[in-house]
Amino acid sequence: MRKTLMSCVGTAVLVLVGCSNQTPTCADAQTVSLVKQIYQQQFDKQHKDVGEERQKRVQFTVNDSTVTLENITTDAINTDTGKAMCSAQLTTVFPEDAVNVGAQLEQYMRAIYEPQGAVLDGTKLQGQVTYTVQRTEDTGALQVALTGFMPFMNYFHDIAMSRYARMLSAQEAAKKDKEAQMAAAPFTIQAEMGAETQDAPSEPSPVAALATPTAQQPQLATAEQASASSLAPSQSAAVAHLCSSEETVVFACSTGKKRASLCMAGGNELTYRLAPLDGAPEMVYPVKAAAASTAFKQGTHTSTSGQPLPFVSFDKGSYRYAAYGSTTTEQGILVEQNGKRIADLRCQVDRLSELGTSKLQSLELAQDLRPLMLP
Repeated sequence: MRKTLMSCVGTAVLVLVGCSNQTPTCADAQTVSLVKQIYQQQFDKQHKDVGEERQKRVQFTVNDSTVTLENITTDAINTDTGKAMCSAQLTTVFPEDAVNVGAQLEQYMRAIYEPQGAVLDGTKLQGQVTYTVQRTEDTGALQVALTGFMPFMNYFHDIAMSRYARMLSAQEAAKKDKEAQMAAAPFTIQAEMGAETQDAPSEPSPVAALATPTAQQPQLATAEQASASSLAPSQSAAVAHLCSSEETVVFACSTGKKRASLCMAGGNELTYRLAPLDGAPEMVYPVKAAAASTAFKQGTHTSTSGQPLPFVSFDKGSYRYAAYGSTTTEQGILVEQNGKRIADLRCQVDRLSELGTSKLQSLELAQDLRPLMLP
């Protein structure tokens, strides 16, 4: 069989070559198939002439929809020629998000297309079309001529373009919101942790406890004190940290405006501290001394460059904090909320890390198998 397409303004004809004596009807499977093929060929022809960007935007909705032919009726039959005159509705069902165009645009499109026979009802778009079907006298080929499909086609096009534009706007808004969250993350985290410590008035303030030396809490080490401490690792002499002279520095770094440290004490305790470069700690975890195995976990994350990044993490409400990296890899503090990254504070030159070394083995930390949400 061979198909031949002919078209003129508003009308397209498709001929299916093949011998047959059977008189075709409006609802024959071959007739319906030819009607849908005519529409698809005309659709492709119309959109071939527009730019690639517009084609991509329309195709986004084409991929989510299928055009069918419904409500087929026979209007008349010429008994001399066997030609049937038919009416039907081209129909497609859009995804829910495609038709949420807003009241003003919806009213505008209805005013244009409904008088032309194309109607949007919920997510269903229907367009009234007419067509004729007959067999040619010479070869008996099946011939279908379709008219009235342009309003349906144009309505579909406008909805598809609107959908793609709204998707781009939503993506841009989400990107800006994410950037704003990341920019505000250190302040949000500080406020959240500060509120938690205020909920426990019977306990001494972690900031005050760290800032004022007592018999239970030694003075935090300055750079000079750290270099003299036999418990601090040798690198700590050159790296400022927030650990006391009786603690071992496991992780320390400056992120530019903040300083973070992981400090080990007593062989089984670990404490995370965060402070402004020249201020007292504004965040301490855990607030009360506790075995590291109950408060922290450890794991290894493979970076995009293939490097293994050891990390120590802890969860606080909906937040997860992770100090990651070694002195030979990138190093930083990652903060996630409900599994999404809200801050990635990268360490600068002033940094130290014993993560992934034998120094943490005595802590018997459980494995954190969750990947780090790093860029």
